Amino acid sequence: MHAKPNAPTRVRQAALLGALLGLVGAQNLSAQSQHVSTIDAAGLYRDACSPCHGRLGDGQGPGARLLGEAQPRDFTVGVFKFRTTPTGSLPADEDIFRTISRGVPGTWMPEWEEMLTEDQRWALVRYIKGFSDFFADEEPDPPVSIPREREVSAELVSEGRLVYVALRCAQCHGPLGRGDGPSADELTDDWDRKIHPYDFTRGGYKAGSAPSDIYRTLVTGLSGTPMPAFERDIVLFPGGPDIDVAQMSEGLDPGTVDDLRTFLADQPTRAQVAAMSNADAQSLAEDRLWALVHYVRSLDRPRGLLFRLFGEKPELSTGRSNR
Repeated sequence: MHAKPNAPTRVRQAALLGALLGLVGAQNLSAQSQHVSTIDAAGLYRDACSPCHGRLGDGQGPGARLLGEAQPRDFTVGVFKFRTTPTGSLPADEDIFRTISRGVPGTWMPEWEEMLTEDQRWALVRYIKGFSDFFADEEPDPPVSIPREREVSAELVSEGRLVYVALRCAQCHGPLGRGDGPSADELTDDWDRKIHPYDFTRGGYKAGSAPSDIYRTLVTGLSGTPMPAFERDIVLFPGGPDIDVAQMSEGLDPGTVDDLRTFLADQPTRAQVAAMSNADAQSLAEDRLWALVHYVRSLDRPRGLLFRLFGEKPELSTGRSNR
């Protein structure tokens, strides 16, 4: 029996595999015409996607086993993390196109924007949808709307820290956003595979780093994972001096718990929230979500050698993508 390679060896193997596949795929793909009428979508998928996602789109390609816990997407089930559509909905075509184009930072999913033409990427969108009957039977819901961004300030970031605690983000992502919360080691995805909460201090968020991208992720959630959609009813948590903070305060230091009590004492009570007009309730929810967005973006990022070599991109340092 052959010994299993250790983790560093698997990473090196995956890196080598990715480099080889990219090289071979680029050579094969460049030979195709750029015109929609002559694009061989099956050939594109075979060369660019099937080594990880599998010939049948089930995420069981020959390279998948080398990628560790971050397994390729199984296209056959119609469940996609990165969407502009509400939780439970299929993604829009533009969502799949965006993921193909930009890749998924922090994973082995590369950016295909520089290697494939726009027409080729759209051909892949249509081909990938063919793996799941859901796309033939259902239509995606309309995209969620992103409201006007609130201007960032120290006060907004400070409020966001307490919204982060009140919504129990620290339970998974940790009190400082490092992905080390009390539940972090217990999480699995919908296929019972181990999954880790994102470490916000890394930056380079998978669904995009602009404030609007993070807001969208909060309100759509990440389908197939424990990351919920922060719909309005969830974000409109009640305040008041009598609110029990015990469930919100697991793993937090006493100072943060005291800050949370003070914050909640100033928030609308359950009765006051219920009596709000739709416009006022919506505005309160949006204010809290924008505060949370800017708090998450404020968390420290590492500035070591690896970051300087690979992380100094405009979208990482400013949160705004040029694309």
